[in-house]
Amino acid sequence: MQLETVKSFILWVLVGASLLLSFALWNYKPEVESVPQEQYEDRVDLGGYEETTKNLIEPKSIIFRNGQNYYSFQDPSGGKTLYQDMHSWVLYDFRTREDGSRPSASNQLEIVFPDAIPANMLTSLFTFNEDPYLPDWSFKRLFITFNQDASSLNLIFQSQDGEQQATAVVNDSKKYDRLWQRLTTFEGLSEYVRFDEGTEPIYIPKYEVEIASMSVAAQEINSRLMVDALFRNPDIVTPNQISENEVYFTDSARGIMRVYQNRRTMEFQNPLQTPFEQMDPEALLELSKNNINGHVGWTDEYNLMDIAASSNTIRYQLFYDGYPVYGDHHASMIEQQFRIKELNQPNLYKRPLFSLKNLLGKDPAELRSGNDVIYFLKNNQTYELDHVEDIRIGYNLTYQSNADAITLNPSWFIKYSGSWQEIKFNDMTDQKGGS
Repeated sequence: MQLETVKSFILWVLVGASLLLSFALWNYKPEVESVPQEQYEDRVDLGGYEETTKNLIEPKSIIFRNGQNYYSFQDPSGGKTLYQDMHSWVLYDFRTREDGSRPSASNQLEIVFPDAIPANMLTSLFTFNEDPYLPDWSFKRLFITFNQDASSLNLIFQSQDGEQQATAVVNDSKKYDRLWQRLTTFEGLSEYVRFDEGTEPIYIPKYEVEIASMSVAAQEINSRLMVDALFRNPDIVTPNQISENEVYFTDSARGIMRVYQNRRTMEFQNPLQTPFEQMDPEALLELSKNNINGHVGWTDEYNLMDIAASSNTIRYQLFYDGYPVYGDHHASMIEQQFRIKELNQPNLYKRPLFSLKNLLGKDPAELRSGNDVIYFLKNNQTYELDHVEDIRIGYNLTYQSNADAITLNPSWFIKYSGSWQEIKFNDMTDQKGGS
């Protein structure tokens, strides 16, 4: 009888211990560091980098005027270095006035941007000693003149309509001396010529330009990454092979993405009719920049080309070795269009699906002089000079026979009636301009 009692007691002890252990396990909370939910989500990464507003907006030309002569950098990297240094200049005494005339100083710099920049973006591009009151107009040209008495620089932002201007002062004798020395010694500069027959003054190299043809390795961007970046539910997106060189992606609801494999470009479009809300250029640039930053989509050097606020469209031009690159079917351009700001996603997105990598080789080349270009345009019935908006040296992008390399051939390009095209010279043996 006592043995049975002992057994019962031991059984109850074991049952109790088991219950206590189970209770302890149920209530045990390990001490682990909490991780925000967004860290669990995979970020789409095209393999590029994120950009800032001041890096995306760069001038198309920096012109040094000395009397009636014009100069600019022999190497485009010189202009890039100067403009990046200008970001750190401290601007004092910022003022606006109802006078948009160009400065008359015989020694000055003229900095020209590819499109009109809203003046309310000045604080994103330059450094001020205090918060300025910014005007509501846009500028495309910035002039720098020299105050010899104070060894200071005067900055004049000319409004796009030529009716107003904003001025500021840079009180830095070292910056003054550096620019003045370059302007008077022409160190690292080559002579330019001014073309006044178009819609606005254009400056191009006066003499022949030595610039190499480049062969560059190209790395493909996986189109599935763009599916992940542009569709809300990528898992339901299905590809359809339309032709040998075109693949069609759709989720049957929100979007259509076409990938052109032979030219390695893509085009996304949202066919849904959503409300249209016109944005101001600053908001449009910020929205577009953040959207591309969101999938690390700046895979090469791209600079702002133009902003069409009336349609919420923005375009960025591909650059290589300091020169713009031109190609067909958005092979060298990123374009986005937004209908409404709150959606944070473009309803139209076109871009290349490759990034430029290491240089494979180069062949020396020489382009015609700016004098010859002007003579050709003036004596060619193809062009009406008042439709000429810009003239630039750039690279013409073509694909090599193998899919992993691109050739960049230097050429003269003209922006004519709103679109860029290569200048097709005919036999210029008897069509040489003066020196």
